[in-house]
Amino acid sequence: MRNTGPPTEPSTDQFAALPDPKPPDKHPVRPGDASLPRGVAPIDAGQPIDAAPPVPAPTPAREDAERPAVPPPADGIEPWPVAREEKKSAEPRITPAPRPAPGPRRRPLRAWLIGIATVFALAYLVPAVLMAGRIPPGFRVLDVDLGGLSAAAAADRIRERLYAKAREPIIVEEGGRRLLVKPQEAGIDLDAEATVARAPTGFPSPAEVWAALTGGRDIEPAISVDRSRLALTVELKVAAVLEDPGQEGGVVFRGVTPVPIYPRESERIDRERVAADLVAAYLRGRVVVVRPRRTEPQVSRAEVRRALAWAQRAVAAPLTLTDGRGSVTLPPAELARHLRFTPDRGVLRPVFDAAAAAPDLERRLIPSAEAGRDASLTVRDGRPVLVRGRPGKRIDTGRLAADVVRALDRGERTVRVLIAAGPPRVTDQEVLRLGVKEEIGRFTLAYGPDPAEAANIRAAARRVSGVLVRPGETFSLNTVLGRRDGDPGFTGPASTTVAGGRTGSDVPGVSRFATAMLNAALRAGLQIAEYTTPEAPGSPLMLEAAVAYPAPDLRWRNDSPYGVLVWADAGPRSLRITLWSTKRYDVRIEGPVRSVTGAPPTVERSGRRCTPTPGRPGVTVTVTRILRDGGTVAERRVFRAVYPPKAGVTCR
Repeated sequence: MRNTGPPTEPSTDQFAALPDPKPPDKHPVRPGDASLPRGVAPIDAGQPIDAAPPVPAPTPAREDAERPAVPPPADGIEPWPVAREEKKSAEPRITPAPRPAPGPRRRPLRAWLIGIATVFALAYLVPAVLMAGRIPPGFRVLDVDLGGLSAAAAADRIRERLYAKAREPIIVEEGGRRLLVKPQEAGIDLDAEATVARAPTGFPSPAEVWAALTGGRDIEPAISVDRSRLALTVELKVAAVLEDPGQEGGVVFRGVTPVPIYPRESERIDRERVAADLVAAYLRGRVVVVRPRRTEPQVSRAEVRRALAWAQRAVAAPLTLTDGRGSVTLPPAELARHLRFTPDRGVLRPVFDAAAAAPDLERRLIPSAEAGRDASLTVRDGRPVLVRGRPGKRIDTGRLAADVVRALDRGERTVRVLIAAGPPRVTDQEVLRLGVKEEIGRFTLAYGPDPAEAANIRAAARRVSGVLVRPGETFSLNTVLGRRDGDPGFTGPASTTVAGGRTGSDVPGVSRFATAMLNAALRAGLQIAEYTTPEAPGSPLMLEAAVAYPAPDLRWRNDSPYGVLVWADAGPRSLRITLWSTKRYDVRIEGPVRSVTGAPPTVERSGRRCTPTPGRPGVTVTVTRILRDGGTVAERRVFRAVYPPKAGVTCR
């Protein structure tokens, strides 16, 4: 085998004997082959597209020819397929992403949505801009149109158009009786500013624009309620007239005579429900229907008779109290003054008020140098002064109360009194913390020359002076004075008093004292809890109070955080009541204003016993109290006393 030169053996190439191929025809589609990719030959005419192209025959090698004239065999041509490893390119092959298939056309739907949104936006924004800053059209309060008005103008229109409606009396009905309650007196009023605040006045919302374009909207009126005045009106104007307080069975003393009180069922109203119904009926023209509830008494008539017999035995003779060193005798009148009966599950149980009797008993049984004393207040040189408490000997009032009842129940007439040393029940610090330091209200009232009236006014002044009303407590004149008829401290004949549908008995002068107390409490800025107008106006003209025992009563409540000291000075012809505490308000009293409400009717009579009497027209006395706290009005309240006309008598 030779290593150089051309081969002398016949060629073993299977394609070497094939003839040269014909020159290629033109591409049947393309005009030339310039656009064909490299390495792709055109297809002959008439040749099937899927036919394999002819393989050109190899050209025999000539030894005398120069090697450069012969093209080298194409790279990668092999006589038969040989598996070989594919070359990896050093550079990454970038494959173009396929184009997405064309989707459905959405431009027309999007355009429609944008157009519809624009229409809706314009339909809201155009009227909203026109309505901004004012109440939208169609908004109304009780048929008063507020559309297009500013907040201030709308409030003025509400006050003007609803002035009469806001002052219409509210009708209260019970059975065949009807009452008229004036809303302003009851603390119920229309709040125009708060009502306007419920209407839109800024930039309206879509819902508000829609409401304005579709007929508007009714706005609920805002109502302001003074709960304390409303409760007081329900008590004095509704409950006092419609209720039948009835009475529980019991026994009371008139002097030394026990008097039976036989039970009677009561009719009571639901005060909270009536107050809520009054507010709901305001501005609506509704009638408030009241249905009282009947309540049976606990004590039977038989129990009253049993207690009456016990009371008669109890005051049949004096009672002696002794501590071993000395003794005190309680006469029947004093014993009766401190005895009372309390219903307890159908039984009338006697109670001896030892705490009320103790101050007088301690003065008589214990030497003053040894007696203890509670801290209190008095008035000296025109100002309140502390009376310091001190430890010492005191009567055990709890034990004394039980021992007296037990002795009377057994028919015994001597009771042992236990006296023990101890601290004062009320300390100095407790009294000083009440803040009683200045005058907050005063009223002076003259009275007539009647000796019984003058004596009873002075007796009431002595019992009231020094009473200390703590914060939250209610002062009751009947509680402080007790029953007057038969009391040795009071004098004169007792008379039956009928006022405000309630009946009691009293002695001369006490209602005059109550009138002075009422006006002092008014000027002190305290809350008036109960007062009753007398049947006829007195002189001089003022707000008056009628009292009797057990009712009607005069009550005022200490609604301040300080204590209130009551002090009364009764001179020969005048009474001055002063209330001491810490001043909270500047109080202004307007009135009294007198107005005639009706002419007196006339009644004709005949006969020799006919006596002509003049009639009296109906009169209303009005007093207005204004409380100011630092220049701001804290309360404005009107007090009215209504006196019905009295018929005159003419004789034929």
